[in-house]
Amino acid sequence: MTLRELVESQRFCQGLSGGQCEGLAACASERRFAAGEFLLRQHAPADTFYLVLEGQVQIRLALPGQGMVTLETIGPDEAVGWSWFAPPYRCQFDALATTPTRTLAFAAEPLRAIMEREPAVGYTVLKALVATLSERVQSCRLQVLDVYAPPTAQR
Repeated sequence: MTLRELVESQRFCQGLSGGQCEGLAACASERRFAAGEFLLRQHAPADTFYLVLEGQVQIRLALPGQGMVTLETIGPDEAVGWSWFAPPYRCQFDALATTPTRTLAFAAEPLRAIMEREPAVGYTVLKALVATLSERVQSCRLQVLDVYAPPTAQR
């Protein structure tokens, strides 16, 4: 399968024309990560955005006094690494492959340039961004509720 075909097959790219997917494919590459290998490291430069094709990735955060906390585990057809989108372009979380993982990796700078140059592409990417961020915020909210919920009443 070509990079363009991989790009076109992603939920992230639904609604884009073949030419627009071709533009996205031009800044994409296929990358593989072994179990235990990091896709992203907290505070490192955010210069790549990933779509998971196969495998599982933990989204983790270093918390003072608690060490590393897993916020979420994601899999195929999900996005990893949105810090490339807004300055200061630094990763906010770690992303760790927990199984052999295959991804589409998008170089951030040319992706931002395409989004600026082609508003339809930018809008599609932003819709996917907002949907993903909304899902992640909801997941974090449920985790916080679970951690800080009052103990259940004993009968």
